[in-house]
Amino acid sequence: MFVRDYHIHTKLSPCADRIFDVEKVIQIQQERGMKEIGITDHDFSYGYKAKRIEAARNAIKQCDASISVHFGVESHMLEYRSTSLNIQLASYFDYVLMAPNHYHLRGVAPPSDFKNPKKVAIHEIYMFEAAVACPITDAVVHPFVLAPDVFRFLTKGELSAFGQEVMRNIDQKRLIHQLDLVSQRGIGIEISPKFIRYNQRHLIEFYQLCLEREVKLLIGSDAHNAKQLEDLSVLEPILDELGVQEEHLWQPKVWQW
Repeated sequence: MFVRDYHIHTKLSPCADRIFDVEKVIQIQQERGMKEIGITDHDFSYGYKAKRIEAARNAIKQCDASISVHFGVESHMLEYRSTSLNIQLASYFDYVLMAPNHYHLRGVAPPSDFKNPKKVAIHEIYMFEAAVACPITDAVVHPFVLAPDVFRFLTKGELSAFGQEVMRNIDQKRLIHQLDLVSQRGIGIEISPKFIRYNQRHLIEFYQLCLEREVKLLIGSDAHNAKQLEDLSVLEPILDELGVQEEHLWQPKVWQW
């Protein structure tokens, strides 16, 4: 139903498959019938060097794709008013995806106690607020999705229950206020197969709240290999359940380079 994927990593990202180059991504997405995609490797993949960023953009141009390919980037919040990407380098990209909860990365402020759902909730909304306030943020990716590699002390079932408890402890007034700011600024909120893969279907209520506050949803696979590109299809029944139509979806701004 939806033929866009704005969150895809290539082999430039250290966490991606080593044979997953931009040519392969474009070929697979063209064969799948996608109309528009975004390459969004981590900002540190370029060593924070403008020449490397420009080389990656040129590599996309040389692919001669029959679909629209945007050149984005995934950055992350370190703490409030501090990000992994500066505004000068951010200007080299079509859009910036901001991750508020990359706790596995060095320099990212962690919750004071990972085992306490109330303290995790306080920190999650704090980092979400930071991502929304950041001037380079075009979309916030995987907010409130708890990663198994961070919460390793929990089984899959326990992580689901823990995640539900975290969301119950999120201050709803603060959350609604932030979503209203998101809507006003035209920021997207990602809905990704990750939340299904991580058994956190309780987040459907969060995405429903996003729609109620007129927030646009960004569809992104967050793929790091070819198989994960296919995972996007598991979102279709969820999007149907939420009543998502084209007008509810976030799209990158078109820039003239």
